[in-house]
Amino acid sequence: MKKILVNLVHPNIENSVVNKKLINAISNLENVTINNLYTNYPEFKIDVKKEQELLLNHDVIVFQFPMYWFSSPALLKEWFDLVLEYDFAYAANYKLENKAFAVAVSCGGEEKAFSETGKDKKSVEEFLSPFLGTANYIKMDYKKPFISYGTEYKLTEEALNKYTKAYVEYINQLSK
Repeated sequence: MKKILVNLVHPNIENSVVNKKLINAISNLENVTINNLYTNYPEFKIDVKKEQELLLNHDVIVFQFPMYWFSSPALLKEWFDLVLEYDFAYAANYKLENKAFAVAVSCGGEEKAFSETGKDKKSVEEFLSPFLGTANYIKMDYKKPFISYGTEYKLTEEALNKYTKAYVEYINQLSK
């Protein structure tokens, strides 16, 4: 069973509905480590060596976050800029090569908004292309993202449970 690191990047997880439920559903899985970046680095002072060690000690790296303005929260960009440094993630050394790279994103809009004819004119996968580019650049194996839609509005308990069940299955699939 592969070891999974979930980098949770939510600036207000306590008030979250979807991300909080998703993270709670996987937090007790034996092969999963939750790394809450906003709790660990509220002032954006990232311990690069600690984060790199976490990456090295896991087989699968998941980035879980709400989509903010068609991207991730600011701390994740800072994390990428600092942690995926020269001679660690690329150049002479590709220390993360062949590890799995996955994104679990919650989107405020409905799925139909993320289409050529929808309000946003692009799919979520297209908005996530910088993550695919990053994974390719550092020679990681980019996995199909886990996407939850319609999270800006109050989801029904049935919809929340459906996403939660699907997320646990997604994480379990990554660990095989």
